This record gives sequence, structure tokens and C-alpha cells, in this order.
Amino acid sequence: MSTFEINELVDRQHIADVLALYCERLDEYDISAMAAVFTEDVVTDYGAGRGGTVVGREAVRQRIGDAQAEFRRTSHQLGQSRVIITGESAEAVTYVTAWHEWPDGRQAALRLRYLDRLRRQTDGRWLIAQRRVEALGVEGFDGVTWNWVERRAPQG
Repeated sequence: MSTFEINELVDRQHIADVLALYCERLDEYDISAMAAVFTEDVVTDYGAGRGGTVVGREAVRQRIGDAQAEFRRTSHQLGQSRVIITGESAEAVTYVTAWHEWPDGRQAALRLRYLDRLRRQTDGRWLIAQRRVEALGVEGFDGVTWNWVERRAPQG
């Protein structure tokens, strides 16, 4: 295996770790540590019903912190992830199953995908510079507007 291939495998693992760390910190409601996986100039779009486009790490920290405060518990599980690394940047498509419980016992289940652009920092760390969340299935978030995965019509 070449040095290039080994470096790419290491980068892929670092990116996977950043994506997992986001979920861990979110589920623990450690909002400051969760926000640290984003660049200072991050742009996110979780859908109009979950805050729309938000720019900057501090604004994202505030938006996610406020939204997650309404839940007693959450669980974000990552599924398959496809990562393409191009020099100092990377794109990742990662599937997510998320579960939420409100203090009154109501529950919601989501099937999402994160469309991320990541940037390698000068210290070598990978951080999320852009995130769009798209929904594939939603149960229990009645009336919330989502970005939906576009699906082609069957040909036949």
C-alpha cells in the first residue's frame, strides 16, 4: 500500500470520527463540544422547520442547543457513509436514523441523510464546513417543514 493510500485511509477515519463525535455530543446535550466539530464559518441547513440556513459556529451552536433543549433524550445512529476526499476538502453523504423523546413521553423517528463538506484545518483536523440535512422519512414531527431527498419518478 502506498503512502498516499495510507494517508487517505487515515483521513477517512478522521472524518468518520468527526461525524460520530457530532452524534455523541448531540445525544449527551454537550452543545459546546458538538459545535466544535464545525468550522467557524460553517453554513448549515436543517430545513425550514428546524431553523433553515444558519451561518457561523456560534449561531449553529445556539440554534441546535435551543432545538435540542425541547427533548428529554435523543439517539442519532450513523449508517453508511460515502466520502470523497479532494486535497484539503472532502464531501460526505451519511445516512442517519434519529430518535427523539419529549418530556411528556411523545416520540419521533427520523430517517435522514447529512450532506457534508469538510475542510482540513491547519492543525490537520477535519471539521464540517457545510451541512445540509435531507429527510427520507419522518414520524412524529407533524407540521415541520423538511428538506426532502429528491427522488426520480419511475420510468416505465
